[in-house]
Amino acid sequence: MRNGRTLKITAAALVVFHFLIVVLHSIAHEILAVKATAAQLAFIFPVIIAAPPVAALLLRKFEKIGSAALSLSMTGSFFFGLYYHFIARTSDHVAHVANLEPAFWAAAFEATAYLLALSELAAAYAGFWLSIKAARYFQDYETRTSI
Repeated sequence: MRNGRTLKITAAALVVFHFLIVVLHSIAHEILAVKATAAQLAFIFPVIIAAPPVAALLLRKFEKIGSAALSLSMTGSFFFGLYYHFIARTSDHVAHVANLEPAFWAAAFEATAYLLALSELAAAYAGFWLSIKAARYFQDYETRTSI
């Protein structure tokens, strides 16, 4: 049980870290005039910005739903960022942004893109393990209470 509590605290800390990095990354986007499309924003706001904090709050009382929401939102966030920051040749690619001015914000954009990827992978992993733990708990509970 204590290991589960530690994992929940770690997941919540990762969500807070992720949110702070999202804020810095968003500032870099604005300063460098790297604009997201309407379709990208339709994914960014609910999945990358809103879902992780909601999932972290749900972990407290609704571990099964919260852990699933955390792992799904962070996995989706990871693949979105991976594609736009590191694969697709768009204005959002780190290689393109590296040439923009001011140089400080171009470097901040690149650093936060990597930090986002790391935090998303770590939080998705934590959510995945919390999902497994919650499933085992409910399976054990069902076994204990069946006649």
